[in-house]
Amino acid sequence: MIDYESVLIKHKFKYKKAFGQNFIFDDDILDEIAREGGADNATVVEIGTGAGSLTRAIAARAKRVCSFEIDETLFPVLEETLADYDNVQLFSNDVTQIGIDTVDMLVGEPYIVIANLPYYITTPLIFLFLSSTECGSITCLVQKEVAERICAENGSDFGALSACVQSVGKPRIVRKVKSWEFYPQPDVDSALIRIDRRQDAVYSERLYDFIKLCFIQKRKTLVNNLSASGINKNDVTAALTELGFSASARAEELGAENIRLLGIKLGRVPDRPETPEERR
Repeated sequence: MIDYESVLIKHKFKYKKAFGQNFIFDDDILDEIAREGGADNATVVEIGTGAGSLTRAIAARAKRVCSFEIDETLFPVLEETLADYDNVQLFSNDVTQIGIDTVDMLVGEPYIVIANLPYYITTPLIFLFLSSTECGSITCLVQKEVAERICAENGSDFGALSACVQSVGKPRIVRKVKSWEFYPQPDVDSALIRIDRRQDAVYSERLYDFIKLCFIQKRKTLVNNLSASGINKNDVTAALTELGFSASARAEELGAENIRLLGIKLGRVPDRPETPEERR
């Protein structure tokens, strides 16, 4: 058993709020994250290696772990905490800067994501990996309120974020994690969510842009929201009718999958995964 805090002190590590560094050292929670994420015999991508506590739990089960950490002052710590594992590759790249195509190239095979994501960049990272056909699922710790919005299927919490994720993946909350389980302790509780990507749909900027238009004013009908953005009102009405909805329908009435299909019918959302060239 590793005393992570002693190792961090030994290497004079200073927590950096700008990187959203809130680590977990509870072995039971860490093993549950790895297990529920499907790490057994898998190739796993981890974002934010931290002190290596979650990395060790994943590596104990996985075939291979590709872990990305942008704080290079943690590398001496990781040399010590990950010394027992030869199936871990460390990368100092910022995945939001190098892009998903480069991440896929570095990994070189289908993978899943398991991570304790920095709160400040949770949503962009989720969408980044949902845009890859190589990524089968994402299991990550996020703010509890964000997890609830991602998984909401109706009511006031169902909005653009819910629709974006659910139109390309199937999210569920695995468990809640209290703030005191982290060090340093954040101001809010967290939740572990798992998102299994649908094989027939991949996130794209065009999908995101269309869903934003659908929810631009939640109390307005889809016909009004979309026609105000320049889409022909008759086309919207006809597409809604084909999907079995009236012209007075609002976005939350359709649900995520029907919103995606509406975007396809209106020519605003691709009906297949885009190539890297098309995404550019």
